[in-house]
Order: sequence, then structure tokens, then C-alpha cells
Amino acid sequence: MIERKIQSSKGTIYYWTNEIVPPQEFAIVFCHGLTADHTLFDKQVEHLSAEYKLITWDFPLHGKSRPYKDFSFANVNEEMLTILEQENIEKIVLVGQSAGGYIAQSFIHEYGDKVIGFIGIGTTPYDKCYYKKSELFWIKHYSTIARLYPFSYYCKAGAKAITVTDEARTSMYKTLVSLGKKDMLKAVSAVYGEFLKIDDEVQFNCPVLITYGEYDNTGYVKKYCNNWAEKTGYPLKIISNSSHNANYDNYEEFNGLLVSFVQSII
Repeated sequence: MIERKIQSSKGTIYYWTNEIVPPQEFAIVFCHGLTADHTLFDKQVEHLSAEYKLITWDFPLHGKSRPYKDFSFANVNEEMLTILEQENIEKIVLVGQSAGGYIAQSFIHEYGDKVIGFIGIGTTPYDKCYYKKSELFWIKHYSTIARLYPFSYYCKAGAKAITVTDEARTSMYKTLVSLGKKDMLKAVSAVYGEFLKIDDEVQFNCPVLITYGEYDNTGYVKKYCNNWAEKTGYPLKIISNSSHNANYDNYEEFNGLLVSFVQSII
């Protein structure tokens, strides 16, 4: 993967991509979760980079894409659009893990004509009808609660809570430590603040696949995903032997689902 960047008035955004010969008309774009970075998808890059055009990125306030001012989902959408223009990509399959699924859904809401498929990993729907006010309360105050914990403890406990395998846990722990407490709190406040503003349901004009890990006990992810699939009829796959970072915990099973999904579209 080749490291590249774009520059806007709000900050520098870093992304990684590969060269495919002959060039492909579409790319698979991966959106990592809150406080993670592009390395969350290392196992997908290893498996798919020889066959598909891939783009991973550190979306604003994460990884190398710091500092960044005026964070909003709309501004993040503009950054993603600029990346696609720089790479001459017209159509994409979006893969969003956790809060990266909110980024993906926001992009689909605004630029749905560019998206030919969406896979959610432990993410939940935009539409507020799925959420109780008491559940949204904890999202609103998450950064306040997180601030109370010593950061070393937060990193260890946080990485352990969302992974099953040692490899996935070590990767997530390193990412959290690298982010630092100040930027972790900033990212959490910004992303959840934007999520709480959402009112519109996303209209998907493309195939959708909802997935979550068998042992994902993060918030109410399982309940939301099950309700999402039941309401919409979108297919739901539960990834065995995995937690919230299911695509890393059980990357072999997830990679198989991803390839089958992409091949059913193109």
C-alpha cells in the first residue's frame, strides 16, 4: 500500500492505496471505527490488495490525520470525495466498522450515486427510531466518563473489551496508545456529537450486508443490528469467534464474506 495525502483548509488527511493493473473502475474503501485507524483493516489489505483497488484512511481526528478543525460528517464526506477524485475512482464499495459505519452511511446519504455496496461491521443504523433516549444518554456522556479513567487502564481495558484474539487486541492497544488521551477525548466528543445530530434515515440504493461478531458485547450493537436487519430485510451475518473488531479477530471468515459480497455486485 502506498501512503498518500490530501490537504484541505481543515487539515491534512492521510490514506493508503494500491496500484492495480489494469486500473479498476471501482475501489473498496474501508472506514475504521472510533479511536482506531487504518491498520484495523490490515488483514483485509493482505488478502485483497493483489486483486482489488483498495483505499484505507485515517479519517479526521484519527491516526495521522491530526490535527483537524471543524469536524463534521459533512466535512469528512468532502475529504473522502477528494480522495476518490485524486484516485480517479467513480464507484466504491464502502466497508464501515463501528463509528466508521456512521461515516459510511453519512457519505451514502450525501453521495449515494457513487456507492455500489455497503458492509457494516458492528455498526448501527442512522435512523433515531432504533434508539431509546436512555441509550443515547450514554453516547452523549461517553467522553465525560472516559475522562475519569487513567489512560493506561483505558487503553488496556478498551482493547480487551472489543477483541477476542491476542493479535487483534495488541493492534488496537497500540492504536489507542498512539492516539493519546487528549486526542481520544476530542475524537469521541466530535464523532458522537455528530451522530447525535442525525435525524434522517439513509436510503440505500445499493446492496447492504450487516455483520457483527459473535461475542460483540459493545453497547447494544447486537440488538440494533438484529432490529435493523428485521426492519429492512438486509442480510445479516454473525461472524464466529470474534468481538467488536470482528474483521480483525476472525479475518478469514470476514474476508470470505467480503469477497463474496463484492463478486455478487461486479
